[in-house]
Amino acid sequence: MQDRFYALLRHRLREEIERRPPLYPWETEVREYEDALAPELATATVWASQMQALNLPVPMPEGVLNRLLEQCQSLLQSSLQEGRKLVQAVEALFPGEADALNHLAGYVMAAPARSGTSAPVLEGVLDHYDAATQPQQMLLSLVAAREILNTLVLTVSPSQPTLEREWHTTAGLLTLRAMLLESGSLRLVANLPCAGRLKLQSSEVEKTAHRANAGPVSLELLEVEALQSYSVQVELEQAGTSSLSFAIALGE
Repeated sequence: MQDRFYALLRHRLREEIERRPPLYPWETEVREYEDALAPELATATVWASQMQALNLPVPMPEGVLNRLLEQCQSLLQSSLQEGRKLVQAVEALFPGEADALNHLAGYVMAAPARSGTSAPVLEGVLDHYDAATQPQQMLLSLVAAREILNTLVLTVSPSQPTLEREWHTTAGLLTLRAMLLESGSLRLVANLPCAGRLKLQSSEVEKTAHRANAGPVSLELLEVEALQSYSVQVELEQAGTSSLSFAIALGE
């Protein structure tokens, strides 16, 4: 059934390539850009290195991925369903295309997620994002948004009390480990690649820990509640005012 789903989707996308020339998200018609005038969607940050390590069907422009990262971080504490979050993360790239994005989000949600990654529904169809038509770019962006959100959310529960994420930065590797303790507390340990700060926040409490050089830093919240989500921010001195946000979700 899964193979048939991918085959049908690939066939549909190939037909779309033949019917319509590829467009960038900001275009309504085919245009030529001089290199110096090509629009930039987002400025690279210290956090951007991880975007190139995402498990995506085809390579995507750094500017697009950075914009998606910004949007996904802003949605981490949203109560929206996953499909709607994906649409909101992507719709700034495709103004006026909400209906099409909602339709395509259904394809993305139907594809199985594997170990926190999105299924490569476009593998074998395209070589690069820039070769895609606008509907294909929408689909690729939705897949990338799902991958980013899955990376930024750590879900721990009594059956899976510990979960870790790695994030590549220009300063080095950041690791973040969330642990749900038998006492009912939530412990967070970050191994920072340079001097920085770790912040853990609930609706009632905010805790912060600082480190003056590379190494581990930890925080703990007492008596956390199941089915709640807690906000995490990592700040690195090399990143200036830019921080990276995660969410810790507590399962039953």
